[in-house]
Amino acid sequence: MKPLAQKRPEKMLAALAALALMNTPTRAETVALWLFDEQAGAYPSSVLNDAGPRSYFLILGRGAELVPGRFGNALRPIVPPPLAVTYRSSTEGGGGVAFGLRPPPSKPGRTQPPLMWENAHFAALFTNGDAHLRRAPFANATDSKLNLGENDWTVEGWLRLEAAAKDEGVIFELGSGPRGENELVTRLTVLPAENAFAFTGISMRAPPPSLVATKRIEFPNPAGPPAGVAHLQTITLAPRDLALPRDTWMHVALVHVAASDELRLFVDGRTRAVAAAAIDALPHGDEAYVSVGRDGKWGRPWAGAIDELRISDHAVYQADFAPPGSFSRMHGKALHRAPPIAGPPLLFGPGEKTGRVIELGSRRHLFLDDALLAKRENISLVPHPARMAERVLQGSGWISVVDAGPDDIRLYANGPDNTLAVFTSKDGVNFGAPDLGHDYRGRKNIVVTDPASVGTVFIDRNGPPDERWKIVTGLRDRGGIFVYTSPDGFVWRRHETAALPFWAGSAVNVFYDDQRQRYVIHNRTDYYRTPGGTTNRKSLLTEVTDLLQPWPFRRVSADDTRAATARGGLTRATELDPWWLDNGPLAPGGFGLEYPIAFEADAALDPIGTDVYNTRAQKYPWADDAYVAFPLFFFHYHRDGPPQRQVLADPAQARGSGLVETQLAVSRNGLGWTRYPRPAYVGIGDEDGYAVRRSYVGHGLVRRGRQLWQYSYTRSTYHDAYEKATQPDTIHRLVQRVDGFVSADAPYTGGAFTTKPLRFQGNRLRLNVDTDAAGYLQIGFLDEHGAAIPGFSVDDCVYVNGDEIDYEVEWLGPGKDVGALAGRVVQLVARMRGTSLYALQFVKR
Repeated sequence: MKPLAQKRPEKMLAALAALALMNTPTRAETVALWLFDEQAGAYPSSVLNDAGPRSYFLILGRGAELVPGRFGNALRPIVPPPLAVTYRSSTEGGGGVAFGLRPPPSKPGRTQPPLMWENAHFAALFTNGDAHLRRAPFANATDSKLNLGENDWTVEGWLRLEAAAKDEGVIFELGSGPRGENELVTRLTVLPAENAFAFTGISMRAPPPSLVATKRIEFPNPAGPPAGVAHLQTITLAPRDLALPRDTWMHVALVHVAASDELRLFVDGRTRAVAAAAIDALPHGDEAYVSVGRDGKWGRPWAGAIDELRISDHAVYQADFAPPGSFSRMHGKALHRAPPIAGPPLLFGPGEKTGRVIELGSRRHLFLDDALLAKRENISLVPHPARMAERVLQGSGWISVVDAGPDDIRLYANGPDNTLAVFTSKDGVNFGAPDLGHDYRGRKNIVVTDPASVGTVFIDRNGPPDERWKIVTGLRDRGGIFVYTSPDGFVWRRHETAALPFWAGSAVNVFYDDQRQRYVIHNRTDYYRTPGGTTNRKSLLTEVTDLLQPWPFRRVSADDTRAATARGGLTRATELDPWWLDNGPLAPGGFGLEYPIAFEADAALDPIGTDVYNTRAQKYPWADDAYVAFPLFFFHYHRDGPPQRQVLADPAQARGSGLVETQLAVSRNGLGWTRYPRPAYVGIGDEDGYAVRRSYVGHGLVRRGRQLWQYSYTRSTYHDAYEKATQPDTIHRLVQRVDGFVSADAPYTGGAFTTKPLRFQGNRLRLNVDTDAAGYLQIGFLDEHGAAIPGFSVDDCVYVNGDEIDYEVEWLGPGKDVGALAGRVVQLVARMRGTSLYALQFVKR
């Protein structure tokens, strides 16, 4: 067979044409940057993000761990620890083969066993092979600039070599695949015993005679005969006048200079070796892969640690240089971030002392519960559902609404391929798709092309101007919880490290709590089960002070699992343990016992087989000590409850697996929640001809005048419906009164309450109140001894009669000015008839 010409031909084989185009220099850039700054203790199958401009993310294998590095953390290959697996094939959703727990049928001619958990001994990998596994949509490395060829390029990183290292260790390997089945590889290794580095790659030309080893190989041409012919070559680069450092960090850069066809090795910024090199990119491989720290057979482990491995498409270093600092934008940044915005301390925290004086000051107090009340008579706390208004968009997915200005309301919702789209409106009713100057699948309003549509979009007042906007989201079909930042909500940048290396079970829910100076995150776990064996969804609580640093989590041990089972918790431990195995070795696992439970169904309150799909919790922006959540409750038809209920899941019923409603929950600290299950905050039913069977309230509140607006992604089908939808998924506007979630109500025949002792600041008392026409309210002051204060008694109060959100109270003698009482210990006493009281506040006028 005739080999390719010694010089590069004008026309390449059809199989290499794409490579030639791909390797045409455009502008110098980083191709990939693996910082390895995810959490030490991350499970195998966790995402290791690419901090470069692409998404060449890796998956952590059983053959490595994350340890302290030169900057942040680093990748260290290890002997894979023993893995004891509990697996029962009846696990809901199946997946024995897809999750790497059962072998797939063998492929003819293959010598390497298919990848499974038992042999997932790689260190860090992405691959287009092993298609039997559930996996993220990895890029094809041979069709990317990772495929190091004839052009300028640089591979660099920080390496630590163990003192006892003797055997060859892999830093980086790219193969056309199938993995371990052929020799079409590009590989950079260290030969400790020879005090040398070795670069292995292919050349379409006859290699120079100085090379250590060459081998002529043929490879198939996808376009048909003739086949390609290449020379596999190994180039040894032995540093001059340098013994490779042991047990200390060294910066190593291998630079290919196309103009001179040579490789240059730099160690700690000094030129240590130069070698002739005729290098070509590998041909396309349908099962191409990249492996860091081990080769494609999981052999040749690097004896030490690798940190900040970067590949660039240009010769970064032309001469000796000072070794660079960290390539991470975050290195040292946490030390210089401004202190977070701090609100007032919580008034009603846990362990509240009986009889203490409540320092109300000028806070607006919502009557979400009886926290302010010492006693009440014929006063009920009444929840108020949202009113479903018009349909504003056809759309779907977990939505967020952001009030960006008086005439700038933005809805973020699903785009094509689970991307994130933005819609804008001046009035909150008429939304349009802005033209952002670029196109994705025919859409010009896509702000994030990653599958980033399962999260929360919000304005973070703690962020600097270029990071003021945040998205916290899971990445669908990929895994990992990520933070995105933006200066304007239109142009976004994914943060360089995964916040958490888990698979998001649902939309990530986030809010900043200024009163506790931390971000509160709810992530769904599907680890728990109902008595009937179906998934019992719960939300877990994560709290951090810095969203951009990897979030700490507790690695779950076998003892933790046994303890949870011993406490009577119904988990999936008998079906699969460890739980992080549940998505297979190439996809991150879901949440298990890593965090405490933030939200779950109440066995004493809720029907069996009812669980929490999501919380949509947030801090109420217009009052302190007020938190609201809109938990989505899923009522399961199958497996739980009596036969009369389970029959609803029969396909003959033409339903599905159940319905979803939104309820209301409130809190004084964002941790302990009081639920108001009825009336449902957004229930099911007919809304102007639209059959509402599932309503998923989005994150965010918009205030306009006396109203709050929310937005709900609404579906006309049952969950897991047996029949196709006859009406499209829709986004509805919801309308609520300002402060209007819960009110203290007196019946038409009257009621009364007395508050706990308090101190206030200001000279006016304002109420958010609705008496309707024939109702009224009177309110007065008691002194520290419980006696009425002359002139300000409840009997002196002019009737409060009307429907206002800031009604100023007055008394017959002193009028509206209560400044004389400011700073004193007082109690409020109120008489009400046919009235709803939503909030009160003392203000200064």
